Amino acid sequence: MNFLRYQGARGRFHLAVETDDGVYDLAACYRQYRDLGGPHVPGIKTAFARASLRLLLALPSRAFLDAVRMSGAQCRAPALLSKSLVLGAPLHDPGRFIGVGLNYREHAREVGQALPAQPPLFAKWNNAITGPRSPVVLPQNSAAVDYEVELGIVIGSRALRVAPHEALECVFGYTIINDVSARDLQFKTSQWLAGKIADGFAPMGPAVVEKGDIPSAQGLTLETWVNGERRQHGHTSDMVYDVAALVSYLSHLIALEPGDIIASGTPAGVGMSRTPPTYLKSGDVVRMSITGLGTLENTFRAA
Repeated sequence: MNFLRYQGARGRFHLAVETDDGVYDLAACYRQYRDLGGPHVPGIKTAFARASLRLLLALPSRAFLDAVRMSGAQCRAPALLSKSLVLGAPLHDPGRFIGVGLNYREHAREVGQALPAQPPLFAKWNNAITGPRSPVVLPQNSAAVDYEVELGIVIGSRALRVAPHEALECVFGYTIINDVSARDLQFKTSQWLAGKIADGFAPMGPAVVEKGDIPSAQGLTLETWVNGERRQHGHTSDMVYDVAALVSYLSHLIALEPGDIIASGTPAGVGMSRTPPTYLKSGDVVRMSITGLGTLENTFRAA
């Protein structure tokens, strides 16, 4: 299933799931599930009230989600009109938002860097997260805003000191992230944080797709178009550290919790590596896709 956040009446967001036969509001599905005799899930009303996939993943909600997944229409409310839905980022409040740099061989080569001996890490914060169709405001203090299509890894269960062969058991699913980066701010110091944390610098979505619906995280094509021109075309098989290796590595630094997200690096083709460097300007439309995960499309505009 695909997990979505959509905007309903009075601007409130709600959690929904997309299956092969429609899009369904999760709170309505839960009411149906309870009417059919399903056990109560403590804390789930708070998750629904906050439209928080992070909170939902932290609950003992597996039986409920299995019922929605497996039961056809039995545990589902009437389908939503998916074409009219205004989507927000599917995971708007991760406990941790961890970025990984230089994680594609071709990207490291295009920027003239050696392959990293360990994954270079940075952070984004929740203020950067925005929806899959939301406009992104170009900050006034940067003239070098760049795009980076990335596979987002969503943690589903606590991961502490897990081995690589165990790491995928802790992954819930995947999404698309545009790790927007202000290059002039990013490289003013040896730390990249300043170029990564502006408001709206992490368009995400359109959904979090469950791990079981993606045959292999290392078999995905990533692409970026700017105003219809393809700029990035990469493959997750080019990762220096694959998904399992990243989750394992991070789990030896901190305990990863349900709802944490990892932006796993970008392939070659970023704007700063073009000749001459080509950065985003007001009116540019950036579209990104990853196999099986849908598309992001965001318009960049001046402040």
